[in-house]
Amino acid sequence: MKTCALVLAGALPIALAGAQAPQAPIQLQHVDVTNMDTSVSPCDNFYQYVCGKVNAANPIPPDQVFWGVGGELQEWNDQVLRGILEKNEAASATRTPNEQKIGDFYASCVDQTTEKKDDFAVLQPLLAQIDGMHDKREIATVLAAMHSSFDSAWQGNDNQTAAALFGYGQQADYNNVDHVVAGLDQGGLGMPNRDFYLKEDEQSKNIREDYMKWIEALLGLGGTSAADATKDAATIMRIETALAKAQMDNITRRDPNKVNNRFTPAQLKTLVPNFNWDAYMSAIGSPAVPLYEVASPEFFRTVNEELAKEDLGAWKTYLRWHLLRKSSSVLGSRWRDADFAFRSVLLGDKEQPPTWRRCANAVDRNLGEALGQVYVAQVFPPESKARAKKLVKDIESAMGRNIDSVTWMQASTKREAHLKLAAVIDKIGYPDKWIDYSSLSISRESYAANQQRSNAFELKRQLAFIGHSLDRTQWQMTPPTVDAYEDAQTNTINFPAGILQPAYFDPTQDDVINYGAEGAIVGHELTHGFDDQGRKFDVKGNLRDWWTAEDAKEYEQRGECIAKEYTGPVQGISGVEQNGKLTQGEDTADNGGLYLALSALNEDLKQQGKTIEDKDSHGLTNLQRFFIAYGTAWCDQIRPEAVKTLIQTNPHSVPWERVNNVVGNMPEFEKAFNCKAGQPMVHATRCRVW
Repeated sequence: MKTCALVLAGALPIALAGAQAPQAPIQLQHVDVTNMDTSVSPCDNFYQYVCGKVNAANPIPPDQVFWGVGGELQEWNDQVLRGILEKNEAASATRTPNEQKIGDFYASCVDQTTEKKDDFAVLQPLLAQIDGMHDKREIATVLAAMHSSFDSAWQGNDNQTAAALFGYGQQADYNNVDHVVAGLDQGGLGMPNRDFYLKEDEQSKNIREDYMKWIEALLGLGGTSAADATKDAATIMRIETALAKAQMDNITRRDPNKVNNRFTPAQLKTLVPNFNWDAYMSAIGSPAVPLYEVASPEFFRTVNEELAKEDLGAWKTYLRWHLLRKSSSVLGSRWRDADFAFRSVLLGDKEQPPTWRRCANAVDRNLGEALGQVYVAQVFPPESKARAKKLVKDIESAMGRNIDSVTWMQASTKREAHLKLAAVIDKIGYPDKWIDYSSLSISRESYAANQQRSNAFELKRQLAFIGHSLDRTQWQMTPPTVDAYEDAQTNTINFPAGILQPAYFDPTQDDVINYGAEGAIVGHELTHGFDDQGRKFDVKGNLRDWWTAEDAKEYEQRGECIAKEYTGPVQGISGVEQNGKLTQGEDTADNGGLYLALSALNEDLKQQGKTIEDKDSHGLTNLQRFFIAYGTAWCDQIRPEAVKTLIQTNPHSVPWERVNNVVGNMPEFEKAFNCKAGQPMVHATRCRVW
């Protein structure tokens, strides 16, 4: 499915370990409109004005990649989860089935005995399958076994490193969204994306050298001699580089029409005749599939060529590596140390996070709705959900007024836009129906075995959707997640309880603050349904062009303005340039989201008999406080190494660009702070789509 997440600081998973004594959850920060860096004018650098003092007083902790408002909320959430899990960690006859599962999963992860030994024995049956292959046609069966265990077959169609060789799972038919079909996507890489294999700058070459060292380290822990590990690393790099060359780049993938390629089973076998598809589908437990969505046929042609070109020994080496790579985080501390040596190159963190956090996050990933039920009961009362629901409805009303007011859309296109808006499904806090984990067995004995069974459970659950009607009630994030997302095919906007907390959403603060922070987030996700990707999906979520040719051209011109504005050097990070084509959808959503939030706030204040110009006790107008709340929500710092990695892989701009470029496009900001033409926060050319 085509989904767009907000991606807040603190949301990036990283590798881990080390023990630490329990502590109480930190106090969540509320928006403080008086804590500004007055050494800089808001008209010169609004991000610095709002975040300068906050960031200076809160340096990035050594075990973090991001830190700030989002990082602190993530830390608070993690501490809440820790309390829940430590309460249920001890074996007890009074625990509910879900409490037993989350408690025992956590116990298996933090158990010090497990920390001191390797769980490598859990891999032996899979390694024996790899070593026992006699013919390349057997690769399909072995790959299915890997995809059903540690090497999860499907982790979303934007993660090209998701699984060995390729990704497989369920997705809605682009042309008939009510029908769930099978999806095949490019994969097979161990580094973040194709650019890490193909770029020839010095930094990329150095990262490839470090990657080879990581391969050699894990192979060595798995029993390969140093000499053989060096040769095997070269084999792995050769295969992965060939796959990387064939992969569709991130910008091309943003066009849903480019990844909508329908194949029957017979056509798939013609596309990749060297792979035993019948054996794979049988071994992975896939239901009968009448239709496959193949995101990148060219990639699969290369898979076919590589299967013919590389000998069986090379494929055994490749599969062994990917099994070790995807399981290393659950095998023990030696393995995680090897992981961290490479991940710190990409992300820049100085220490591994403590064991309790690693394990709390692992439970959330694997049993997120079991853990989420307890989390929601503790931190997200019904009155918070009701207030959040009102905010969402106010933002949607603002979008309706926005559609009516734009002068460049014809009536027929506006009608379609209104139909789509009216059909948007709001999902707030948590699912109406929780996942049933009763068939999943979790014990205290082995963290690796728990992970293996959890992956198999989730893959089976996902594949069961194939051939059925689309279930729009399913969530792609767990309730504690500090993030939000829009799904174009289900036409939903989704806000987990984790992001409906201070300083984003604060029931103790007034509407001005909540609309500036959380309102902009809601507007961001709603705008995604009408960004350069989302606008190509109709009211039902089908990939269908509902725009007149003239309106589409007008839209593209406005989108190009956004793309150009965000293209160029990243402030404060030497030698790093952002490609606005990659971030166009997110940048459009940021800009549109804040406009919608302000429109909704104006209407809300009007209903209360207030105005945007009313002042508080500090002499700040509601309009100034609104913008300060928005800026504060993005007071996040990122390590330079992580910026350099994310700029190649992630479709989001850095926090300071998400603040300064957005307010620079808004005449309302210029008015709020009495800015003058020529100042940096007053853009000579203002870009606006919505």
